[in-house]
Amino acid sequence: MRTPWKEGSEASSVSEEQYQERFWRRRLDGIGLDTVNKVFLAIEFKRTQDARSNYVERAAAAAQDQYKSLGLQAVGRVNGWQAQQIVFVGGTCGSVHVESFNKNMKALGVLESKWDLVRQKLVRRLVEEQDKVLRSYFAEKRGARGQKREGSHGKGQEHVKWDIYV
Repeated sequence: MRTPWKEGSEASSVSEEQYQERFWRRRLDGIGLDTVNKVFLAIEFKRTQDARSNYVERAAAAAQDQYKSLGLQAVGRVNGWQAQQIVFVGGTCGSVHVESFNKNMKALGVLESKWDLVRQKLVRRLVEEQDKVLRSYFAEKRGARGQKREGSHGKGQEHVKWDIYV
């Protein structure tokens, strides 16, 4: 876009190259374009601790703040487009807030019959990633991963639960 970018009360405009650099430094996790209705969907995924009940709101607010300075709404309006940010929040323990997830699926135009399957796959992926984090932590804590220990039968340690490895 050939739209000059202005910072808050700043009189001078930022060059297009600086605007593009700022945008790409804050890479979106995904985008969606509805060319018929001229809607740009900025897709962001946040992973956060899900121990508190307000984890979705906090992560969504962080995502909104992250892209606020880009002025996606203002830039889009110049060319007749609407910009909408879609934030998916995944908890470190594998939780996904159903209402916000369903709202995002609807905004993306995903068939309602597929929502549960997509959410199940997302939760599975979240749990797998948390398992990787835990394995890495315990590998560092106890020595190299796959290191043979007495009676280990040549296999790497397998996380069972809590601090139990076999």
